[in-house]
Amino acid sequence: MSTIIRGGHVLTMDPAIGDLPVGDVLVRDGRIVAVAEHIDDAEAAGGEIIDAAGAIVLPGLVDGHRHVWQSLLRGVAAEWTLPQYMVEARSMYSGCFDTEAAYLANLVGGLESLAAGITTVVDHSHLQTDPATTDALVRGLRDSGVGGYFCYALQNVVDYQVTPAEDPDEIRAALTGMPDAWHDENVRRVRAEYFSDPSSRLRLGIALPESAPFLPVPALKPLAERVAALEPAFVTSHWSMTIRDGDPTKSRLGWLARHNEWNGHIVLTHANGLDDADLDELLRAGIGVCTTPDVECGMGSGPLLARRFVEKGGSAALGMDLSSYAGADILRQAHLLLQVERKGLAEAAGGRPAMETPWAARAALELATRIGAEAVGLGDEVGTLTPGKRGDVVVVRPDALRAGPNPDPVAALLFYTTPADVETVLVEGETVKSAGRIVGYDVDELSEQTARATARISERYGALPRPVLEKVWAGMFGG
Repeated sequence: MSTIIRGGHVLTMDPAIGDLPVGDVLVRDGRIVAVAEHIDDAEAAGGEIIDAAGAIVLPGLVDGHRHVWQSLLRGVAAEWTLPQYMVEARSMYSGCFDTEAAYLANLVGGLESLAAGITTVVDHSHLQTDPATTDALVRGLRDSGVGGYFCYALQNVVDYQVTPAEDPDEIRAALTGMPDAWHDENVRRVRAEYFSDPSSRLRLGIALPESAPFLPVPALKPLAERVAALEPAFVTSHWSMTIRDGDPTKSRLGWLARHNEWNGHIVLTHANGLDDADLDELLRAGIGVCTTPDVECGMGSGPLLARRFVEKGGSAALGMDLSSYAGADILRQAHLLLQVERKGLAEAAGGRPAMETPWAARAALELATRIGAEAVGLGDEVGTLTPGKRGDVVVVRPDALRAGPNPDPVAALLFYTTPADVETVLVEGETVKSAGRIVGYDVDELSEQTARATARISERYGALPRPVLEKVWAGMFGG
């Protein structure tokens, strides 16, 4: 099966190839075969030819961190602080999902990603209440067609359909303690049933428990060994601060970077509290980071790390984080990061008007493409339109009224387009969005199904004893 994307402004994001103001991209058997100013129609061998004249062609976008299961909780987190999020999402809503809701959440989240040109997602999936829920989450993300990692979170979740919400101390112990032993066997089962092909579009990763950054080394070591025994293709974790156990030259993160035995790549998210010594440890270990600008700005966990880490020589991705906080639009995250960094650099210079732009728009776009792919360990497969890589290709047609005629393509993507302007999306050469519409799904019918599932979640949530559950995290955030 071959496809030629014809006549677009091609942003390969590959420094060795560069941009083509008018160019073609040939995808055959799931791989990019050629990128050139002109590719003969015969090369399509009877396949599809997509007219991209007047549009921007770029590699599939990368979302380095998201909790996709929250796709059925749109907007509920818009006014939350981080402590409120822990109460509401981790102590309340997470215990109110049935298996159908879990399936629909990940299906809708995956389709929403593709509609926005995001073809690679790192799903930090901390909704592992039981094996049936795990299966539903995996099937939902896999059925959507998006690529990336399903990261099984070694994290206990209290299921209020089974466990009464009566004892805040018991619930706190479950949520903050080491993951129960059944998780390990569940991970092995899931790999055998769904992820036996290590080269598949969607792969199995592990997300560390949220307690990981706070564990002393004697407790962190057996956790690292436990994760290594599960042989994940990828490991991710929230990691927001440095804890040094009284020794200013040593941090728990440093120990993790020096002693982990994981075979896969590692990415840490929200790592804004790390200092230069920690970043040097990450650089030596080849560990990537992920910044989620919308949530980190909104919940006050800055200053943002991605630019600083990349300028030190590391790799950083951008992420959406909470589907309950913002919709999937990684270009919006690149734009927000760009503006925050420009403001910060100006303030660092004393607030005087800059004589030149302190950080380029293309540098932000690279975090959503080439550098983001490198950060999540997939730089050899996605992130650039390079022959031999996976055929993940996005065609964006900027709105004529909003963007105007012949806009600079990078400026158009970051400043003037929305997911509605994403016209065509290919994943491994398969067309999953065409003429602005998702292929293979009745979106109206899917919307009705998700509305019913969300209503069930809301009913269960409303019946929970809020005064009890608010005590679960009491005092843990300095309040």
